[in-house]
Amino acid sequence: MSKIDTSTYKQIKKERKLKNKKYYDKGEYGHSKRYKNIRMAFTLVLFMLILTDVVFSLIIFQTRKTLFVIIGCVMAIPFARNLIDFFMALKADPLSKEEYDKVDALSKETGRKFLYDITITETEGVVYIPALAIYNNNIIAYTPKVNKPKDREKIKVYINEVNSEGDNYRIFVTEKFATFSKEIGKLRDASSETLERDEYITLKLLSMGF
Repeated sequence: MSKIDTSTYKQIKKERKLKNKKYYDKGEYGHSKRYKNIRMAFTLVLFMLILTDVVFSLIIFQTRKTLFVIIGCVMAIPFARNLIDFFMALKADPLSKEEYDKVDALSKETGRKFLYDITITETEGVVYIPALAIYNNNIIAYTPKVNKPKDREKIKVYINEVNSEGDNYRIFVTEKFATFSKEIGKLRDASSETLERDEYITLKLLSMGF
């Protein structure tokens, strides 16, 4: 039996706690934009603090060998982290307002809840999924700007990571709204046990990105 990755469970537990708070917005439309703006703000603030810290040390003490410069070096770590996160968020390409209105209308019509602005981060980079539904052992993703079949297959491979613990969720990725709507219409009502597993898979998927 392979070793269980406890870090995944810890992240899912964290996601579950955040979900109970009002400011939780992972999986909601507009999350990627808000995330990008927050990271940009933190990056700018940290940069200004570092710059002010170093300049103050040079002006007052006429040397870089001070405690202030050490503090600036320490602040460089969160600065670099936020800068990387900001550049990663730049790759996000959410649904247009018109596309979102269509998907939202479909959600209300079918009663199926959709997730938006989903990201999966890997060493190779970031995979971005504008909208998807997780329901009754199915994951249906809508990627209107991913026109190449091999790119959609890559997204399927990344999403398939949620099946690593023995789950067998069917994964379907399409760039056409009509096809997406048709697949959503095929989803049948699920049992309470299946819905509970769907929630776990949702949290697991959210834990795979920013």
